[in-house]
Amino acid sequence: MNQIKTKIENIIGKDRVHADEPMAKHTSFKVGGCADLLVEPEIGEQLREVLQLLAGSDIPHMVIGNGSNVLVRDGGYHGVIVKIGDAFNYIRICDENGNESENGTFITCGAGTLMSAIAKAAASASLSGFEFASGIPGSIGGAVFMNAGAYDGETKNILKEAHLISADGSRQFTMTADELEMGYRHTVLHETGDIVTEVVLSLEAGDEEEIRARMAELAGKRNSKQPVQYPSAGSFFKRPEGYFAGKLVQDAGCKGLTVGGAQVSQLHSGFIINIGDATATDIIQLKELVQARVMDKFGVMLEPEVRIIGEDPAGDEKASEDPLDEYELVYDLHTHTTYSHGKGSIEDNVRVALEKGLEYVAISDHGPGHLFYGVNRGDFENIRNDIDKMSVKYQSINIRNSIEANIIHASAGGKNSNGLDISPDEFGQFDFVIAGFHFGCLNCSSVRNWMWSHGIKTGEESLRRSNTKMICDALRLNDIAILTHPGDKGPFDITEIARTCVETDTLIEINGRHGHLNTEEIKEAAKIDGLKFVISSDAHTPDAVGSYRTALQRAIDAGLDLSRIVNIRHR
Repeated sequence: MNQIKTKIENIIGKDRVHADEPMAKHTSFKVGGCADLLVEPEIGEQLREVLQLLAGSDIPHMVIGNGSNVLVRDGGYHGVIVKIGDAFNYIRICDENGNESENGTFITCGAGTLMSAIAKAAASASLSGFEFASGIPGSIGGAVFMNAGAYDGETKNILKEAHLISADGSRQFTMTADELEMGYRHTVLHETGDIVTEVVLSLEAGDEEEIRARMAELAGKRNSKQPVQYPSAGSFFKRPEGYFAGKLVQDAGCKGLTVGGAQVSQLHSGFIINIGDATATDIIQLKELVQARVMDKFGVMLEPEVRIIGEDPAGDEKASEDPLDEYELVYDLHTHTTYSHGKGSIEDNVRVALEKGLEYVAISDHGPGHLFYGVNRGDFENIRNDIDKMSVKYQSINIRNSIEANIIHASAGGKNSNGLDISPDEFGQFDFVIAGFHFGCLNCSSVRNWMWSHGIKTGEESLRRSNTKMICDALRLNDIAILTHPGDKGPFDITEIARTCVETDTLIEINGRHGHLNTEEIKEAAKIDGLKFVISSDAHTPDAVGSYRTALQRAIDAGLDLSRIVNIRHR
């Protein structure tokens, strides 16, 4: 580290390189351990050179802005944090050609510029369109990275273009909002790691008084409904499809729940706040407790919107008291990537699997029959090629090519008469096939099951029989390695399905992302002799690869003999 420290000092100067820097000073949560090095380049060229230097080393590194969406574990970050700070803090009112103009309707600003400062500048220039963002904490670079939004506004709606430096510092380029593929709290930058250095916003001429009145109105709403007086990272969890995270947390009885100095806000259950002396460990343990309660009650796995980085503290006695720590996951055979609707690349998943000590990891994107996020059949070969490349690059872990086929009615006929959205001829393209029932496919009673899962229970018994037959037919007609999350999307007879899994030598999954198998379903399934279970993360983000604790806890609560779980072992 001393060697890299000296090299960085030669690029940006000693006064902008800080060793053992407390990250509590650089994050909105005001908690966290130290970074080995925190560096603050002054200009874009310095940033580019630092990134090139780090890309050519084996030292972990990451780029942050204002730290309003980052939580650093108490053990600190063993690597280099590159902070986009004061040097990238500027605002210019410009015309469409980028020339400074008092009458322009474009704002050019450095990536380190606070959203609140941009809002004030826009109001002073009588420019409308940024009001929604006036109270969002953090910098505009982070807002682009996350596609930040509030009060029915999103960054993508006002972004003309972003100027970037590639993650390895090798090139500088520009991307539009469309090219960034800005979605809900996500852009392609999550996958590429490229860094925003400057942003151009497209606004509209307006009335200054009306703009300031709207900003004041939104500030009043925010101050009355959000715990702005406490350190936090804003909304902690992403909004799950079809739900609101804060309502799930509240309805699961977590409002006001406290661990150490961390608390689920009494004012807004979507916020985890530091009420005075929280540690990062307090916040993370509270996060896990909330996730477990919401999962148990609603079968929904909340995903954090906050990026959690760094190491757990050495010798953490509290963590060692957890009985779940007696076990470890050996392999994770159910993970998704951007080839379907996951958020990371194959390499991202492999890296996390390695970090967590897994011996095997499988890439198992959604089958092509899903109307909204099925993998493209044309990508089957690309996925295989990517996995082959990763197997050469990361030889200490076994990487397998799978697919989570969609179960449909075998009576559908045609090439999918085997009850899956992949044909028997396509099985040979994968190392093994896993399968589960999902909404969004044809010929699988999607609409009836969706209505049932949303409280319309008419015809429940006939639907249960139909679903059960659909799954059992698929199991008998195909060599399916794992039946994924049975019971998650509609009513099923878990006993009959368990018997069929034994008959067909299929593992039945306890899913770490969904609530099924739930505790009662595990109890019923476990009555069938010879049935074997597998725990899977069903990771849709790289950080979730290898997650097993909530699934294992359900198995323990059900009294399952853990030797029947094929991929769990004592440490």
